[in-house]
Amino acid sequence: MSKSHNANRLTKKLVRQTPLKQATASRLAKQVHVYLGSSVVDSPDPRQRRLEAHIAHVLASGFKDRQLNGALLGVQGAEPESQSVRLTLESDMADEVLRELLPRFDHFYGGVRGVAGLRVQGNERQLDLHDAASSAHVAVTRADGGPIRLPSARDGEVLLWKRVPGGLSRDEWREAEEWKDSRGIKDLRVRDLLLSRILRLPGLVNRTAKPHGFANCYTHHAGDLVIEWCCGDTAEALCAVLLAHGFADDVPRAKTIELLSRHSAHFGDRTVILNRHGSCLYGRRAEDVVEFIKEGYKS
Repeated sequence: MSKSHNANRLTKKLVRQTPLKQATASRLAKQVHVYLGSSVVDSPDPRQRRLEAHIAHVLASGFKDRQLNGALLGVQGAEPESQSVRLTLESDMADEVLRELLPRFDHFYGGVRGVAGLRVQGNERQLDLHDAASSAHVAVTRADGGPIRLPSARDGEVLLWKRVPGGLSRDEWREAEEWKDSRGIKDLRVRDLLLSRILRLPGLVNRTAKPHGFANCYTHHAGDLVIEWCCGDTAEALCAVLLAHGFADDVPRAKTIELLSRHSAHFGDRTVILNRHGSCLYGRRAEDVVEFIKEGYKS
Protein backbone atom coordinates (compact mmCIF):
# COMPACT_ATOMS: atom_id res chain seq x y z
CA MET A 1 0.00 0.00 0.00
CA SER A 2 1.51 3.35 -1.05
CA LYS A 3 2.33 6.15 1.38
CA SER A 4 -0.10 8.48 -0.39
CA HIS A 5 -2.90 5.91 -0.08
CA ASN A 6 -2.17 5.52 3.64
CA ALA A 7 -2.21 9.29 4.09
CA ASN A 8 -5.57 9.49 2.31
CA ARG A 9 -7.02 6.76 4.55
CA LEU A 10 -5.83 8.52 7.68
CA THR A 11 -7.06 11.90 6.43
CA LYS A 12 -10.57 10.48 5.93
CA LYS A 13 -10.49 8.96 9.40
CA LEU A 14 -9.44 12.25 11.00
CA VAL A 15 -12.12 14.23 9.18
CA ARG A 16 -14.72 11.67 10.21
CA GLN A 17 -13.67 11.27 13.87
CA THR A 18 -12.30 14.70 14.82
CA PRO A 19 -13.27 18.36 14.34
CA LEU A 20 -10.13 18.94 12.22
CA LYS A 21 -10.68 20.52 8.82
CA GLN A 22 -9.72 18.64 5.66
CA ALA A 23 -6.55 20.65 5.09
CA THR A 24 -5.35 20.20 8.68
CA ALA A 25 -6.21 16.51 8.70
CA SER A 26 -4.28 16.02 5.47
CA ARG A 27 -1.26 17.91 6.84
CA LEU A 28 -1.17 15.71 9.94
CA ALA A 29 -1.73 12.50 8.00
CA LYS A 30 1.28 13.19 5.78
CA GLN A 31 3.49 13.26 8.88
CA VAL A 32 2.75 9.61 9.71
CA HIS A 33 5.31 7.39 8.00
CA VAL A 34 3.29 4.15 8.28
CA TYR A 35 -0.45 3.91 8.94
CA LEU A 36 -1.83 0.42 9.48
CA GLY A 37 -4.99 1.33 11.33
CA SER A 38 -5.78 1.68 15.03
CA SER A 39 -3.60 -0.45 17.30
CA VAL A 40 -4.82 0.67 20.72
CA VAL A 41 -6.15 -2.16 22.94
CA ASP A 42 -8.35 -1.01 25.83
CA SER A 43 -9.66 -3.00 28.73
CA PRO A 44 -13.42 -3.54 28.41
CA ASP A 45 -13.75 -3.14 32.20
CA PRO A 46 -14.32 0.51 33.29
CA ARG A 47 -12.85 -0.28 36.73
CA GLN A 48 -9.65 -1.47 35.06
CA ARG A 49 -9.45 1.68 32.94
CA ARG A 50 -10.03 3.79 36.05
CA LEU A 51 -7.15 2.08 37.89
CA GLU A 52 -4.79 2.43 34.93
CA ALA A 53 -5.73 6.10 34.56
CA HIS A 54 -5.05 6.70 38.24
CA ILE A 55 -1.66 4.98 37.94
CA ALA A 56 -0.68 7.18 34.98
CA HIS A 57 -1.86 10.30 36.81
CA VAL A 58 0.09 9.51 39.99
CA LEU A 59 3.26 8.67 38.07
CA ALA A 60 3.06 11.91 36.08
CA SER A 61 2.64 13.90 39.29
CA GLY A 62 5.51 12.09 40.97
CA PHE A 63 8.16 11.81 38.27
CA LYS A 64 7.78 15.17 36.51
CA ASP A 65 11.13 15.55 34.68
CA ARG A 66 12.95 12.65 36.38
CA GLN A 67 12.67 10.00 33.66
CA LEU A 68 15.64 7.94 32.49
CA ASN A 69 16.47 6.31 29.15
CA GLY A 70 13.44 7.77 27.41
CA ALA A 71 10.93 5.93 29.65
CA LEU A 72 8.13 8.38 30.33
CA LEU A 73 6.55 7.61 33.73
CA GLY A 74 9.14 4.82 34.09
CA VAL A 75 7.36 2.56 31.58
CA GLN A 76 9.27 1.01 28.66
CA GLY A 77 6.68 -1.45 27.42
CA ALA A 78 3.05 -2.49 27.86
CA GLU A 79 1.40 -5.75 26.87
CA PRO A 80 -2.39 -6.19 27.18
CA GLU A 81 -3.40 -9.33 29.08
CA SER A 82 -7.09 -10.24 28.99
CA GLN A 83 -8.68 -7.28 30.79
CA SER A 84 -5.43 -6.12 32.38
CA VAL A 85 -1.99 -5.02 31.22
CA ARG A 86 1.62 -6.02 31.95
CA LEU A 87 4.03 -3.11 32.26
CA THR A 88 7.76 -3.38 31.69
CA LEU A 89 9.47 -0.81 33.89
CA GLU A 90 12.74 0.96 33.17
CA SER A 91 15.15 -0.92 35.44
CA ASP A 92 16.68 2.05 37.25
CA MET A 93 13.25 3.59 37.84
CA ALA A 94 11.35 0.42 38.82
CA ASP A 95 11.77 0.72 42.59
CA GLU A 96 10.74 4.37 42.49
CA VAL A 97 7.67 3.52 40.38
CA LEU A 98 6.55 1.17 43.14
CA ARG A 99 7.23 3.80 45.81
CA GLU A 100 5.16 6.38 43.94
CA LEU A 101 2.22 4.02 43.41
CA LEU A 102 1.76 2.14 46.68
CA PRO A 103 -0.37 4.24 49.06
CA ARG A 104 1.08 5.77 52.19
CA PHE A 105 -0.20 8.41 54.57
CA ASP A 106 2.25 11.29 54.63
CA HIS A 107 1.91 13.28 57.84
CA PHE A 108 3.97 16.18 56.46
CA TYR A 109 1.76 16.32 53.37
CA GLY A 110 -1.37 15.79 55.44
CA GLY A 111 -2.94 13.10 53.31
CA VAL A 112 -2.60 10.00 51.16
CA ARG A 113 0.05 9.75 48.47
CA GLY A 114 0.01 7.06 45.79
CA VAL A 115 -2.99 5.18 44.41
CA ALA A 116 -5.60 4.72 47.11
CA GLY A 117 -6.47 1.04 47.62
CA LEU A 118 -3.56 -0.32 45.60
CA ARG A 119 -2.08 -3.50 47.07
CA VAL A 120 0.79 -5.74 46.01
CA GLN A 121 1.16 -9.50 45.52
CA GLY A 122 3.53 -11.82 43.69
CA ASN A 123 7.26 -12.30 43.83
CA GLU A 124 10.01 -9.72 43.52
CA ARG A 125 10.51 -10.34 39.79
CA GLN A 126 6.83 -10.01 38.83
CA LEU A 127 4.55 -8.03 41.07
CA ASP A 128 0.79 -7.77 40.75
CA LEU A 129 -0.59 -4.37 41.76
CA HIS A 130 -4.28 -4.84 42.45
CA ASP A 131 -7.18 -2.71 43.57
CA ALA A 132 -8.47 -3.76 46.99
CA ALA A 133 -12.00 -2.64 46.02
CA SER A 134 -12.30 -4.41 42.64
CA SER A 135 -10.78 -7.01 40.34
CA ALA A 136 -8.64 -4.41 38.52
CA HIS A 137 -4.90 -5.08 38.54
CA VAL A 138 -1.64 -4.36 36.70
CA ALA A 139 1.42 -6.62 36.51
CA VAL A 140 4.89 -5.04 36.60
CA THR A 141 8.36 -6.40 35.82
CA ARG A 142 11.78 -4.82 35.37
CA ALA A 143 13.18 -4.53 31.85
CA ASP A 144 16.33 -6.38 32.89
CA GLY A 145 14.37 -9.15 34.65
CA GLY A 146 15.81 -8.20 38.03
CA PRO A 147 13.98 -7.92 41.34
CA ILE A 148 11.80 -4.94 42.27
CA ARG A 149 12.30 -3.76 45.83
CA LEU A 150 9.29 -3.02 48.02
CA PRO A 151 9.52 0.48 49.51
CA SER A 152 10.15 1.14 53.19
CA ALA A 153 8.57 3.98 55.16
CA ARG A 154 10.27 7.36 55.21
CA ASP A 155 9.97 9.94 57.98
CA GLY A 156 6.35 10.83 58.59
CA GLU A 157 4.96 8.02 56.44
CA VAL A 158 2.58 5.18 57.25
CA LEU A 159 2.57 2.43 54.61
CA LEU A 160 -1.17 1.86 54.15
CA TRP A 161 -0.66 -0.99 51.67
CA LYS A 162 1.17 -2.84 54.41
CA ARG A 163 -0.90 -1.79 57.43
CA VAL A 164 -4.31 -2.46 55.84
CA PRO A 165 -3.64 -5.34 53.40
CA GLY A 166 -7.20 -6.60 53.08
CA GLY A 167 -9.15 -3.42 52.42
CA LEU A 168 -9.06 0.38 52.32
CA SER A 169 -8.27 2.67 55.20
CA ARG A 170 -10.73 5.51 55.84
CA ASP A 171 -8.38 8.04 54.25
CA GLU A 172 -7.89 5.83 51.20
CA TRP A 173 -11.60 5.33 50.78
CA ARG A 174 -12.09 9.09 50.71
CA GLU A 175 -9.31 9.52 48.14
CA ALA A 176 -10.69 6.70 45.99
CA GLU A 177 -14.16 8.25 46.00
CA GLU A 178 -12.75 11.61 44.94
CA TRP A 179 -10.93 9.99 42.01
CA LYS A 180 -14.04 8.08 41.01
CA ASP A 181 -16.39 11.06 41.30
CA SER A 182 -14.10 14.03 40.72
CA ARG A 183 -16.01 17.29 40.74
CA GLY A 184 -15.47 19.64 37.84
CA ILE A 185 -14.49 16.88 35.38
CA LYS A 186 -17.03 16.84 32.59
CA ASP A 187 -16.50 13.28 31.37
CA LEU A 188 -14.83 10.73 33.65
CA ARG A 189 -15.13 8.07 30.95
CA VAL A 190 -12.98 10.12 28.60
CA ARG A 191 -10.45 10.85 31.36
CA ASP A 192 -10.10 7.18 32.27
CA LEU A 193 -9.93 6.11 28.63
CA LEU A 194 -7.22 8.55 27.58
CA LEU A 195 -5.06 8.33 30.70
CA SER A 196 -5.14 4.53 30.59
CA ARG A 197 -3.98 4.77 26.97
CA ILE A 198 -1.02 6.90 28.06
CA LEU A 199 0.02 3.88 30.11
CA ARG A 200 -0.72 1.35 27.34
CA LEU A 201 1.07 3.19 24.51
CA PRO A 202 4.58 3.81 25.85
CA GLY A 203 6.15 3.29 22.44
CA LEU A 204 4.31 6.40 21.25
CA VAL A 205 4.40 8.75 24.24
CA ASN A 206 8.05 7.89 24.95
CA ARG A 207 8.96 9.62 21.69
CA THR A 208 8.85 12.88 23.65
CA ALA A 209 11.52 11.67 26.09
CA LYS A 210 13.79 9.98 23.56
CA PRO A 211 15.99 12.92 22.44
CA HIS A 212 17.27 13.77 25.94
CA GLY A 213 16.20 10.68 27.90
CA PHE A 214 13.54 12.60 29.77
CA ALA A 215 10.60 14.94 29.21
CA ASN A 216 8.43 16.76 31.76
CA CYS A 217 5.08 15.53 33.07
CA TYR A 218 2.72 17.09 35.55
CA THR A 219 -0.95 17.47 36.45
CA HIS A 220 -3.13 20.40 37.45
CA HIS A 221 -5.94 18.41 39.05
CA ALA A 222 -7.56 14.96 38.90
CA GLY A 223 -8.69 15.49 35.32
CA ASP A 224 -5.56 16.10 33.26
CA LEU A 225 -2.03 15.02 32.42
CA VAL A 226 0.50 17.32 30.76
CA ILE A 227 3.55 16.27 28.70
CA GLU A 228 6.15 18.89 27.81
CA TRP A 229 9.28 18.40 25.69
CA CYS A 230 11.61 20.37 23.48
CA CYS A 231 13.38 18.21 20.87
CA GLY A 232 12.35 15.47 18.47
CA ASP A 233 8.75 15.24 17.28
CA THR A 234 6.83 18.43 16.68
CA ALA A 235 3.49 18.68 18.48
CA GLU A 236 1.68 18.05 15.20
CA ALA A 237 3.81 15.01 14.36
CA LEU A 238 3.16 13.45 17.77
CA CYS A 239 -0.57 14.19 17.52
CA ALA A 240 -0.64 12.61 14.08
CA VAL A 241 1.01 9.41 15.32
CA LEU A 242 -1.28 9.20 18.36
CA LEU A 243 -4.39 9.69 16.23
CA ALA A 244 -3.18 7.14 13.67
CA HIS A 245 -2.86 4.52 16.41
CA GLY A 246 -6.34 5.20 17.78
CA PHE A 247 -5.46 7.31 20.81
CA ALA A 248 -8.63 9.39 20.47
CA ASP A 249 -10.92 6.61 19.19
CA ASP A 250 -14.31 6.45 20.96
CA VAL A 251 -13.90 9.98 22.32
CA PRO A 252 -16.83 12.28 21.40
CA ARG A 253 -15.94 13.93 18.09
CA ALA A 254 -16.01 17.49 19.42
CA LYS A 255 -13.62 16.56 22.23
CA THR A 256 -11.05 14.47 20.37
CA ILE A 257 -8.38 17.06 19.64
CA GLU A 258 -7.82 20.80 19.59
CA LEU A 259 -4.68 22.16 17.94
CA LEU A 260 -4.01 25.43 19.73
CA SER A 261 -0.79 26.28 17.90
CA ARG A 262 2.20 24.67 16.21
CA HIS A 263 3.45 23.81 19.69
CA SER A 264 0.39 22.88 21.73
CA ALA A 265 -2.59 20.51 21.53
CA HIS A 266 -5.35 19.18 23.75
CA PHE A 267 -6.94 15.72 23.62
CA GLY A 268 -10.30 14.95 25.21
CA ASP A 269 -11.18 18.52 26.17
CA ARG A 270 -7.89 19.16 28.05
CA THR A 271 -7.56 15.64 29.45
CA VAL A 272 -4.15 15.13 27.81
CA ILE A 273 -2.20 18.31 27.12
CA LEU A 274 0.85 18.29 24.84
CA ASN A 275 3.26 21.22 24.87
CA ARG A 276 6.45 21.37 22.82
CA HIS A 277 8.89 24.20 23.37
CA GLY A 278 10.02 26.05 20.29
CA SER A 279 13.72 25.60 21.05
CA CYS A 280 15.94 23.21 23.00
CA LEU A 281 15.92 23.80 26.75
CA TYR A 282 19.10 21.88 27.56
CA GLY A 283 21.61 21.73 24.72
CA ARG A 284 24.92 20.38 25.95
CA ARG A 285 23.60 20.33 29.53
CA ALA A 286 21.28 17.39 28.79
CA GLU A 287 23.92 14.80 29.72
CA ASP A 288 24.59 16.57 33.00
CA VAL A 289 20.87 16.57 33.76
CA VAL A 290 20.69 12.82 33.09
CA GLU A 291 23.60 12.18 35.47
CA PHE A 292 21.90 14.30 38.11
CA ILE A 293 18.69 12.26 37.73
CA LYS A 294 20.63 9.00 38.03
CA GLU A 295 22.29 10.16 41.23
CA GLY A 296 18.86 10.93 42.66
CA TYR A 297 17.76 7.33 42.19
CA LYS A 298 20.89 6.02 43.89
CA SER A 299 20.34 8.05 47.07
